[in-house]
Amino acid sequence: MHLFLKSVDKVSEVAGKFFAWLIIFLVAGLMYEVIARYAFNAPTIWAYDITYMIYGAHFMMGAAYLLYAKGYVRIDVFHRLLPPRWQGGVDACLFLVLFFPVMVVLLVRGIDYVAFSWSLKETSTAGAWSPPLYPLKTVLPIGIFLLMLQGVAEFIRSLGMAIRGKEYGA
Repeated sequence: MHLFLKSVDKVSEVAGKFFAWLIIFLVAGLMYEVIARYAFNAPTIWAYDITYMIYGAHFMMGAAYLLYAKGYVRIDVFHRLLPPRWQGGVDACLFLVLFFPVMVVLLVRGIDYVAFSWSLKETSTAGAWSPPLYPLKTVLPIGIFLLMLQGVAEFIRSLGMAIRGKEYGA
């Protein structure tokens, strides 16, 4: 179990840190567009499409890392007052009732969404460039799968907290 949890954490960490570097390309694309547009009066046809694609990939592939790093906003007015076993029990129940059902629906619908996009060889209609969208849309179910995998690890930790009073591996 400890090896599984560490492996999932490592996958989330590596993916999150790798895709975090996309922010450099996002900023560079935006800077290029601003300089080209306002300094040289020569806007690009590709900058808008590139920046939303980079941001989408950055956002989706960083979600699992954010869960791993406990970076999501959490309203724990009452949660923090509970003993550790109760905290684990509440967390485990919330994963079962809220997190997993939503992730399963998003994953199934996301796979259908991507398959349809690939079948059409869908392109963007947002700008004049019209780049292909299906590779970007493929990131959606991959990101959801990684988030769901990290959710399984967090659920196991919460269950361990509820049963033993401490996390697995702690």
